[in-house]
Amino acid sequence: MEDKIYVIGHKNPDTDSICAAISYARLKELLGIKSVIPCRAGKINKETEFVLNTFGVKPPLLLKDLHLRVRDLLNGPVPTVTPKASIREAWEIMQNHKQKTLPVVGSSQRMLGMLTVGDLSRYFIENMADQDFSLLHVPISNILYTLGGELLIGRKEQELNGAVYIGAMKHATLESYGIKGSIILIGDREGAQESALKQGAAALILTGGAKLAPHLEPLAREQNTIVISVPHDTFTATRLLPFSAPVKDVMKKEGIISFSEDDLVSDVKKTMLETRYRNYPVLDELGKVVGLISRYHLLSLSRKKVILVDHNEFGQGVNGADQAQILEVIDHHRVGGIQTGEPIFFRNEPVGSTCTIVAKCYRDYGIKPEKEIAGIMLGAILSDTVIFKSPTTTPIDQEIAEYLAEIAEVEPREFGVQMFKAASNLAERKVEEIIQEDLKEFTMGDLRFGIGQFSVMGIEGLDDVREELNQKLEEFRSIRGMNYLLLMVTDLIEENTELFISGLKPEEIAEAFGKELNKDSIFLPGVLSRKKQIVPPLNQYFMD
Repeated sequence: MEDKIYVIGHKNPDTDSICAAISYARLKELLGIKSVIPCRAGKINKETEFVLNTFGVKPPLLLKDLHLRVRDLLNGPVPTVTPKASIREAWEIMQNHKQKTLPVVGSSQRMLGMLTVGDLSRYFIENMADQDFSLLHVPISNILYTLGGELLIGRKEQELNGAVYIGAMKHATLESYGIKGSIILIGDREGAQESALKQGAAALILTGGAKLAPHLEPLAREQNTIVISVPHDTFTATRLLPFSAPVKDVMKKEGIISFSEDDLVSDVKKTMLETRYRNYPVLDELGKVVGLISRYHLLSLSRKKVILVDHNEFGQGVNGADQAQILEVIDHHRVGGIQTGEPIFFRNEPVGSTCTIVAKCYRDYGIKPEKEIAGIMLGAILSDTVIFKSPTTTPIDQEIAEYLAEIAEVEPREFGVQMFKAASNLAERKVEEIIQEDLKEFTMGDLRFGIGQFSVMGIEGLDDVREELNQKLEEFRSIRGMNYLLLMVTDLIEENTELFISGLKPEEIAEAFGKELNKDSIFLPGVLSRKKQIVPPLNQYFMD
């Protein structure tokens, strides 16, 4: 099975993060690379939703983390057996699938027990050691399957119960055994057949392909005696008969250790080290068997393969990214503390949007993006550059945007205004959404920062939510264990930002920008970019 490659942006994804993942994954597909999956590390915001809907593009897969889970180790469906199936059928399944363990399941595939080669060995050794051998609740159908028999009298759904004898002795000797209710293996000797019937045998298994003597058939039917003819000689039939016992008589029912599809491999490894089973069943949320895992799976582990877009710091990425195999990074932000165990393709350019870089990758390979892909990349560039007003905007962003707009058949600035209007109404948004919609985390020295940004087309309604905004910022900062949580409310029309501050010393944030603190915020005219106008002053202030 070919390894999947996940293309994913940062937590609290913005339009650039989502559209870069989709577009770069599509480029990989066009280059012939299979199993490339665009993903997202959080909920899609209103702006991104507008862009995707405009061009008819589906949202990428939500990937909650990159930790290896049990589902990543499974290689497809596993053979199972039902509790009423014969031991012979179970053994044949084991042989055909080269399995030494079989889950025992009911009609809905829910696990009822486990059957191992060791269980079968113990069963036969115990039966060989006993002088007496009995069949209990063995379906007639099992005997027919195991011995290749023909049912002469009786019904397949009936069950056999009773001690098993071979009718190889004289009539008087056979009578001394008290065979009423027993199962008798006997050949074509009519006298022995008649004696067994008259003594009340529950069943006759006629060996060597023998048939019941015609004059004895009425007696057998009158007594409800089951009669089966099998092709084997008496010794072979006797040897095979124990294989007709139902699996439920042999399977293990208690103390079974199973795992869920979503269990972390790290937790599974600990459990396996503490126990000594060959295989462990894997169940879904309904208790249905979906696979088996063993120590072999742990020996052949391979990390998830990932391409990071629009970020290069593990602190901003999906949980578990530091445990994945990073193949590539495509980004336009500062280079953070990412470390890899092997060389990777790392493309980092000082442009306004990751999608600018992705579009350049298309051109580098001589591939023209499809209309919908060009459209979403254009939306990402317009979003990150604030319709080319942000100081992060470069001539290459504008040139690439014009190229994509021509393919997408839209006017860039008109589309940009529509995009921001679709997502910028303060009155229609919950305060929690405003804070978390475009929130990124940064580390500066020993301090943890969260810096969010919410763009509006005019600040109408801001005063109505100001008090609640400050309250929620403080609550969220405390829950996330941050030293500071900042929120940029950016007016795209007036081209300024009000920076809301939550932290132990908000006056230090104001001082970093050379401003006076006005309650819990500062006003920053001309500020549109978090990357170029917020992070650098803070970094300089707290790192010096």
